[in-house]
Amino acid sequence: MSAKKIKFGVGFVVIAACLLYLVFSSSRQMSMYFFTVTELEARETEFRGQRIKLAGKVVPGSIEKNNRVLQFQIWEPLNDEKGTFSGKRAIRYQGIVPDTFRDEADVVLEGITLANGIFQADDLLAKCPSKYEGKSYEDVKKDYGQTSY
Repeated sequence: MSAKKIKFGVGFVVIAACLLYLVFSSSRQMSMYFFTVTELEARETEFRGQRIKLAGKVVPGSIEKNNRVLQFQIWEPLNDEKGTFSGKRAIRYQGIVPDTFRDEADVVLEGITLANGIFQADDLLAKCPSKYEGKSYEDVKKDYGQTSY
């Protein structure tokens, strides 16, 4: 083999190794467990201190702002006829609060559960209320009294 082919082969191996490393390291960072409040309660000790995503609804009247720290509680409505819900989970968050964040808002949090049971959130996403959902084309036509174009 010539020196040119050897250099090409070594370069190809180095590039392939770098790409594999990037794919592997990013997939480990992106893979994260996603829990509801009830699921986290059942497996809390297993995931304490590990980065996870947590979903729930903001408990009405639980939002407190102290300087730049936001503290609130979330719960999960259970699917039964009694209107019961799961236990509450205390949340601490410091960062930018979305405009759609309010009582009873659906939220998805990313962070870790501390030893004292408080969930320390690094990211906070609040679901937009249903009033922002789009209308169908037929509904828009009805609103403006037009039946055809």
